[in-house]
Amino acid sequence: MSSIEKFPLICISGPPFERGKQYGRQAGKQIATGIDIYRDAFATAGIDWPAAMRLASNFTAKIAAYDMAFMQEIQGIAAGSEQSVEAIVALNARTEVIFWHDNEKQRQSTTAVNIQEGCTALAALPAVTADGHLLHAQNWDWNPRCEASSIVLKIASEEGPDILTFVEAGQLARHGMNSAGIGLTVNGLQCNLDCGHIGIPNPLIRRRLLSSPTLAGALGTVLNADISFSHNLMLSHKEGAVISLEATPEETFWLYPQEGIMSHANHFKCPVARTKLTDIGLLRCPESLYRDSRVREHLMAERGAINIATVKTALADTFGTPDAVLRMPKARPGGNISATVATEIMDTTAGSLWIAPSPYKDIRFTEYSL
Repeated sequence: MSSIEKFPLICISGPPFERGKQYGRQAGKQIATGIDIYRDAFATAGIDWPAAMRLASNFTAKIAAYDMAFMQEIQGIAAGSEQSVEAIVALNARTEVIFWHDNEKQRQSTTAVNIQEGCTALAALPAVTADGHLLHAQNWDWNPRCEASSIVLKIASEEGPDILTFVEAGQLARHGMNSAGIGLTVNGLQCNLDCGHIGIPNPLIRRRLLSSPTLAGALGTVLNADISFSHNLMLSHKEGAVISLEATPEETFWLYPQEGIMSHANHFKCPVARTKLTDIGLLRCPESLYRDSRVREHLMAERGAINIATVKTALADTFGTPDAVLRMPKARPGGNISATVATEIMDTTAGSLWIAPSPYKDIRFTEYSL
């Protein structure tokens, strides 16, 4: 059985500092748990907590310059959860803080680092689903301890569309959708361009993307972003559009659905990217090659009749276990454990989200709604 039945729903509204304070008060327990998790993760990477706080402080001015409202919300989260601003920044910049350490050495190496997020994502256009709805889903593979530090955050925004995002508590966004019909899932990538540049922490880019009322605005957020490390962002719109952006610190590549279906795991797929880059992530996640194809095969078998049950089956695929679409806990190089922390399924047409915590234990979905 999963150790929790469902992820808690946190609802916030109002101006940035106030909604941040609401967030921090309601999710204080999960935020404290997350800080404990990353205190250990940073130590595994050779960074003690005081050093992590010094590194996090380097991001405060960069965040404020990117979006002062985001900085105010982070300050509110810190006040509400009775944590330091640097600790909340570190939760949002967890990948950047770990990579910052000895990044020059990493940049000169072709060794795959062990902090990279996994994940298998998919989307089905309305033309190939049973009810004409757009379906967009993902298995989030990460530290299994994060089951206890994750929440569903519902944001009633004064600046744009409302947002429903599944997130590690204290972060501004991770995966989710907004009331304008835009959906987002993300897959970790790694190439030879990574580890040489520190940009905007990814959760802030994702929050701005989900704050956009239009798909063009969401795409522009990524294309104009100061990307720190490579990742694939699969964006969808409820009226029938899906685009995957394979973003690197220097260039972004894109992919369109094939036969109404999009799938993506943890390797570069764009032919142009594959001719220009060295895909280091495959050294750590070689099974990405078949995780991607397995979910696509499940969807293709039901093309024209794809529904929520089809998506659940695809994301519960155990071929190659423990290195399957549904990942069982397994140590990665360096000692970090990775597993499927959550299965997330969005019907962006209906504005509904279903999430199952630690589905390798027991697949039990809870529905959340915009």
